[in-house]
Formats: sequence, structure tokens, C-alpha cells
Amino acid sequence: MRKANPEDLLLISKSSKEKLGYLAAGASLVSRTGYNLKQLKAKAALDRLQLAASFLKEAQSLYVTGQHMRRTVVSRAYYSMYHALRSATFICYGGDDHEQHTVLPSKLPFDFPNHDRWQNALKNARLERNRADYDPYPRRDEMFESAAQSLIKDAAELIVLTRRYIRSKA
Repeated sequence: MRKANPEDLLLISKSSKEKLGYLAAGASLVSRTGYNLKQLKAKAALDRLQLAASFLKEAQSLYVTGQHMRRTVVSRAYYSMYHALRSATFICYGGDDHEQHTVLPSKLPFDFPNHDRWQNALKNARLERNRADYDPYPRRDEMFESAAQSLIKDAAELIVLTRRYIRSKA
């Protein structure tokens, strides 16, 4: 049954070619996938969270097996936290507009559990990741032991919280 009310027709009649293209792409996406846009966004956020979990798994595995891989553990654990919070931000704001590493912490949703703690944890994790990835000193990998342990713990906790947050919003 076809039905177009005046508001729908007005929207179409005043839309630019670019906007009409976006509307057509959205309609096609919904038709092809069988999911509405809200469901697709929730799936995308949960898939990004799965990526975060895979980075955490890598960090944990390297921590156990690679005694001289603490710098890499720090990096993987940071990216686990980064992608977890990126997925929460995506759900909250409705788009991936805040993916820059320096911007993401300030865009953490205010209703995210322990907002201030996780905002600071992500900032600190990024500083540790930068130190591990870019600074030649300290030279000894074991000097990153404490950061590696702490970031693995934070990333594991954050993934659980983020999963709950996304599901509460979906």
C-alpha cells in the first residue's frame, strides 16, 4: 500500500540531489539487510566492540607468552579501550564523528558509567601507548610492565561496561 503524506513529499521536493542520494542509499540498505537503521547502528557498534575484544585478547596473549613484548601489549590494550569507547560514542551520538584520538575522550557520553574515570583512563592509556610506540626510552621493555598490567585490566572492565551500555541504548 503506497502512501505519501504532504510532509514526506515536501521533504523530497526540497531536498538536494546529494540528500536524495543519501535517502535512496538508506532505503536500499534497509531493504537489502532486513534491518532498520537503529538495528544496523547497534550491530555496527557491537561489531566494533568485538574488535576491541580481539585487541584485548591479543594483549592478554602477548602478556602471557611474550615477556619482551610489553610495549606491544600497551599498544593493543590501548586500542581495545579506544574502540570500546568509540562504539559507545557512536551509539550515543548516532554517528562516527569523534574517532580522532584526541577528540574521543571529550566526547565520551555523559551517561556512560563512571564517565570521568573512563575519560581519564582513555587519555592516560593514549599517553602510555604513545610512550610505548614512539619513545626510544626507556629502552628496557620490562619498564612497561606496570602500564601493560593496568591497561589490560582497564580494557577488560571497559569492554563489559560498554557492552551493557550499548545494549541499554539499542
